[in-house]
Amino acid sequence: MVDFIDALDLCNLHQFNNVPNQYGRILDLILCTAPASVRACPDPLVPEDPHHPALLIDLDVANFKPLKLAPQRRFAFNRGDYTSIKKCIRDTNWCTILRAHNLNDCIERFYKIIYEFRDTFIPIHSPSTSKFPPWYNSCLVKMIKEKNKYFRKYKLYGNLSDKSSFILIRDRVCKAERQCYNTYINRIENSIASNPKAFWSFVKSSKGRGTFPAEMSYAGHLSDTGQGISELFSTYFHSTFLNNSNTTTNLPNDALSDHSNCDIGSIEIDTKVIEKLLKSLDLNKSAGPDSLPAIFLVNCAEELSLPLSILFKRCVDEGVMPTIWKSAYISPIHKKGPKECVDNYRPISKLCLVSKILERVVYNQLYRALSHTFSPAQHGFLKCRSTVSNLLLFSDFISDHLARGDQVDAIYTDYSKAFDRIDHTLLLKKLHIQGIRDNLLKWFHSYLSNRSQAVVLNGFTSTWKDIPSGVPQGSLLGPLLFIVFIGDIDSCFANSSHLLFADDMKIYKTVNNAADATSLQEDLVRLDAYCADNKLDLNVTKCLIISFSRKRSPYEFDYRIRSQKLARVYSTRDLGVIFDSRFTFDEHIDSVVGKACRALGFVMRSSKPFKSMKTVKLLFCAYVRSHLEYASQVWNPRYAVYINRIERIQRKFTRYLGFKFKVPYRPYEHRCERFHLLPLELRRSVADVIFVLKVARGEIDCPQLLQLIKLRVPERLTRKKDILHVLQCSTNYRQNSFVVRSSIMVNRLCKSNDNDIDIFHSNFEAVRAAFVRNFVASLA
Repeated sequence: MVDFIDALDLCNLHQFNNVPNQYGRILDLILCTAPASVRACPDPLVPEDPHHPALLIDLDVANFKPLKLAPQRRFAFNRGDYTSIKKCIRDTNWCTILRAHNLNDCIERFYKIIYEFRDTFIPIHSPSTSKFPPWYNSCLVKMIKEKNKYFRKYKLYGNLSDKSSFILIRDRVCKAERQCYNTYINRIENSIASNPKAFWSFVKSSKGRGTFPAEMSYAGHLSDTGQGISELFSTYFHSTFLNNSNTTTNLPNDALSDHSNCDIGSIEIDTKVIEKLLKSLDLNKSAGPDSLPAIFLVNCAEELSLPLSILFKRCVDEGVMPTIWKSAYISPIHKKGPKECVDNYRPISKLCLVSKILERVVYNQLYRALSHTFSPAQHGFLKCRSTVSNLLLFSDFISDHLARGDQVDAIYTDYSKAFDRIDHTLLLKKLHIQGIRDNLLKWFHSYLSNRSQAVVLNGFTSTWKDIPSGVPQGSLLGPLLFIVFIGDIDSCFANSSHLLFADDMKIYKTVNNAADATSLQEDLVRLDAYCADNKLDLNVTKCLIISFSRKRSPYEFDYRIRSQKLARVYSTRDLGVIFDSRFTFDEHIDSVVGKACRALGFVMRSSKPFKSMKTVKLLFCAYVRSHLEYASQVWNPRYAVYINRIERIQRKFTRYLGFKFKVPYRPYEHRCERFHLLPLELRRSVADVIFVLKVARGEIDCPQLLQLIKLRVPERLTRKKDILHVLQCSTNYRQNSFVVRSSIMVNRLCKSNDNDIDIFHSNFEAVRAAFVRNFVASLA
């Protein structure tokens, strides 16, 4: 059965029949790559077989009509005369121009001058709207038009000479088309290092349609024009904000007390730092509302650093954020569900790149000043912390208490549009509590207020709308401000532990009796009060409870928020990893193997035109192996049945690689050596060891994890060379936990005579090389 399911995933087939027969069983499978709906036929043509009911199958095979692009003209910034532009910028007296008026007037003058230089030295071009594929050249297009001309003439007049001409040109077109396609593929494949964007765009196009449909709907309103659809998106995205963000809210007196150890009233602006940040911009970043892309700013970084440093200094000194730098373009990105529904999309904000440079300057100095105030339970958007560090702390707590025979109850909370509904008044109060003072606090007030956004899709732009609440999405400061806002949530949990990744939070505690459950319920009551005080919308219907236990009859307590009972589940997805109540990760392994099989099928189908083995391996690593290795430190399987099932994915790929490039068949381990791939089991061990080294060296800022990794300090000199202390375990759960498993692996690696590994000094490549040497030696 497992092999059959993997085969279906490999072919991207889905089963849609849920209609049982008269005996309550489903024997007929309806497999399809496209969405389908299956229902029982109310009026069958022939008498029904009791085992096989008559079915009606509806297939979604309607022609997809994409939304047309709006006609537009763009500046060809990659063909600009930057030598002349830089000379003009240097010759401009910025000190006089940018200090003579109020700040917003100076911003307008700055952009007016820059736009004059742009209009003079940057050529304009109209994007191609050809209906032909990108590998068609002008000669091939001309031949196709000639072929179509003779075809129409033959259909109209029936002249055999026209038919002969059509057949002759058709054969030439087929041959030329193959040649053009092969030339295009070779160019794309050979330019992966110099132009990776072109390669990945081509691969992405192989997945199918990625544009907007020509007709979309929201809240009962239907639109079939680009402008109308952009307005629907604008209405939907604007509906997520609070409308009363400027109202004042009384916080508890102790929350308003100033307990900060820092006092930040200004930001230092350095011209050299501005130049360095401008040069570090990604050249592929497109322009925001100010129409200046990264390629322009990078080429003129040295010259623009002076006027921008003057403007930035005035911003922070006067406590003003210019209006244009508070505007954003919104691009809708499809999440899941029908593409025709507007509410199945999420917004991606695109800000002015110049404003993001200013944000980076403020962010760097603010992060250093506030880093000591960040909650140790927060792992989102903080340096040297990640989803893996969050999940490892949680999984270690569970495995430790399951080994003791305890039950662990975990409550997952859900907030409705948490980032969009942050109250600005409350946020400014909390910034003041953390030590933000004077002009900097005034600047944050200006930064948060009077922001605006407009939806842009396929060249159509909606009307601009104000943003009354929330932290700016797509900004550098937005996540940091959210962490500051929610940082005092720790006070809610006097009886339990909690972990956060941005707004994703879980509250957990060992629960063996009613008293333990009641104390956890008390923390939920405090959390609900905190959310009410801070205007956070806790979505109780999506909050859930899961109990981790090895007992046959675990203790189940009805936890409630606002008198509403929380839904109890027996498995849940936590930051991309599925946890089940038995703590086995069976469902997670099934899930990642299914995703990897579907991705492997896509790689095998889309890699047919490529002729380089490196290219095919690159696709495998990007699309397949990434699924199999995300957070493997958390769920690394112990039993051979799961290890082999995961390894089977790479086995299939190496067989395909050998067949494609005509490499003689060899056993799997030898194929891995031939194709320079490590078995996935070994790669998970490498990931374990490297993560331990990062924790030991402080590259992962998580003191709780560091406490779990203990150095072995013997009381007397022995011949045992173990570096880390290994806990004695009585259960497989604890034995296979990350701390125990990785400590054993580090000890084994360090005491090997062939490896000169120092956990505090050896680089990670040396660790990988040691595993490769051991693997190759095992094949000898």
